[in-house]
Amino acid sequence: MLKILPGHVSNLIAAGEVVQRPASVVKELMENAVDAGATEIGVTVRDSGRTLIQVADNGCGMSREDAVLAFERHATSKISEIEDLESLGTFGFRGEALASIASVAEVTLRTRREGDETGCEVKISESRVNSVNAVAASQGSLFSVRNIFYNIPARRKFLKSDAAEYRQILAEFTRIAITRPELHFSLTNNGTEVYNLLPSNLRLRIQGILGRELGRELVEISVDTTIVKIKGYIGKPEDARKTPGNQYFFANGRFFRSPYFQKAVLKAYENLIPDGHLPSFFIFLEADQSRIDVNIHPSKTEVKFEDDFAIFDILHSAVRESLGRNSFMPSIDFDQEDAPDIPKVRSGYWAPPPKIDYDPLFNPFLEEKRSVQSSGWEDKGERESTPLFTEERPLQKPLLQIGSRYIATTIKSGLMIVDTLRAWERILFERYLSSVKSDSAEVQRMLFPVELNLSEAQKSVVEEKRARILQLGFDIQRGENGQYRLTGIPESFSEEVESMDKLADTLINILPEGREDIGAEVRERIASTLATAGARQKSGLLSAMEARALVDALFACAEPGLSPNGYPTISIMAIEEIEGRMSV
Repeated sequence: MLKILPGHVSNLIAAGEVVQRPASVVKELMENAVDAGATEIGVTVRDSGRTLIQVADNGCGMSREDAVLAFERHATSKISEIEDLESLGTFGFRGEALASIASVAEVTLRTRREGDETGCEVKISESRVNSVNAVAASQGSLFSVRNIFYNIPARRKFLKSDAAEYRQILAEFTRIAITRPELHFSLTNNGTEVYNLLPSNLRLRIQGILGRELGRELVEISVDTTIVKIKGYIGKPEDARKTPGNQYFFANGRFFRSPYFQKAVLKAYENLIPDGHLPSFFIFLEADQSRIDVNIHPSKTEVKFEDDFAIFDILHSAVRESLGRNSFMPSIDFDQEDAPDIPKVRSGYWAPPPKIDYDPLFNPFLEEKRSVQSSGWEDKGERESTPLFTEERPLQKPLLQIGSRYIATTIKSGLMIVDTLRAWERILFERYLSSVKSDSAEVQRMLFPVELNLSEAQKSVVEEKRARILQLGFDIQRGENGQYRLTGIPESFSEEVESMDKLADTLINILPEGREDIGAEVRERIASTLATAGARQKSGLLSAMEARALVDALFACAEPGLSPNGYPTISIMAIEEIEGRMSV
């Protein structure tokens, strides 16, 4: 038999879509504050939102009647006709948020309009209004949401740890604060002020939230077409990371996710960043509101553009143009105006040939007689029956560095070329893996601790995963001034101090995704990611001694032929192939 669901039951069902966790409440209330015309918005949370979520604003406020009506489902001031959906410029419009929140928490609203002598206080729980009273109140609205999911124990039970829920709150706060740099936002967590963001421009707002280091990594992107206007900032290729974190799209001031548009950005970075790495970007798209559909998902994090194929191409071109303009990719300048004059060589001028230092007794074509124990440079057939290295170092053939990435030397079967970047990845991977395999890696104290520029989310990870981080051999301490420092690293690590901050940053970004027991798969991923980050710090031209040490260390590895990601570290050009090339 069919029947109409009671209002509080239908609100609970709607709450399952709108209010998934405390961060959902923060998002909805902050968006309402922005829509109310507030210039100051303050967020206070306690126990990661479980106990209290409070959002105060100095917006337009509400009358007594509207304050009560606001908690009714589908109560909205944003739309009255179907045509209004085509011109929406506000965050919220369906009128489900407050009704959903009031069905799963105890809510108190204090509000006053400009010009009203007194304000109004509404208390509501389980979708029922408990009291409505006249009170003294500041202009604007103050929402206090307590004991979220108190009436749905199963939902409350499945909330994650305080640190994990707090990071979700930080993410929602960040997305809204970035879209409105002209507004004053603040965030207080358990009585401690986390952010106090004064009105500023977009770059300063990004720096204020995510750190000055990130602000220095960004370059501007800007394009204006009849279809879409694109502006914002993108990260430098060398600062791309393997873990996601700072990838933001905004459509008409609203955060949204788009794997499709992300492909356009990544395509622009092809051959500029390693495979699997992601650049930072903060990209704002502005288009005619009638050409955007924001009503395809309850949380409004998905947006459909009418001209998405054209926008893909425009976005890709805009990112490529910005990268080229900032000299991150090769470009040709045909403008010869103001080019310096190159003097002509005087006729009759004789330039002496350069003097070359060489050893007249060295013959590179003379085969050395090697014992079985001294094999280290033979090809695969010889290596299978002989150890790679012994205590007595054999006579070794000369190395030739090609460009800044390759090393070449002769072997019995032809020419061997070593990819130095992948070689470093293999060497560091095995070194790191050896360290993290133990459940209690030995920690070596750093003589000069490294200051870490961590975001609030990263600080939360450090506090939550401190025992695990120490278990892996890293010791990160919090100073009295709230600054975090790397004071210890695994005993087997010997990287330069300059790269330690990036390695620590990489480690912190991986840990939230790892399991609590640090299984073998997680350990290998940690070792691989740290190795990739460390190898990038070491890439570049090498001295003869450094090149020799690198090749020796590579052949001392358990799997010298492959990088941790499965790419070859060594390429052999057989004599027959060389002869074939020369006979053409």
